[in-house]
Amino acid sequence: MLDIGIFPDVEKGPVWPAVRALLQPAADQADGTICLDGRQVWTVSEGPRLIAAATTRTTLDGFAEVELVGGSEFRRWLKLLDDLIASWARDEGMYAVRAYGRRGWAKVLGWTVLGERNGFTGYERRL
Repeated sequence: MLDIGIFPDVEKGPVWPAVRALLQPAADQADGTICLDGRQVWTVSEGPRLIAAATTRTTLDGFAEVELVGGSEFRRWLKLLDDLIASWARDEGMYAVRAYGRRGWAKVLGWTVLGERNGFTGYERRL
């Protein structure tokens, strides 16, 4: 069974090196930085095994943004994580969730494509 949720104070815990290793490839697509200030760190695990991690933040413009996502076996957990992030964002008073990434994610996410800029595709899920 998969366990998905926000991992509090992840930088202070022993799991941080594993979380960082999952997020770093996504960070490297931008400027290589993993910023956790004002962000939530989501983890997906199965028993003791960490499978995936993601970071989110809320904006003053009323949407939540998924900034970094990394892991393996995404077909097992992506929809579950997507639904939990959407529920969290709705509870935070956000009107949508947005993400930016490779064009191929359009088929997987099923979100609205906002457009492309600098090699990244913008996606939005209205809540």
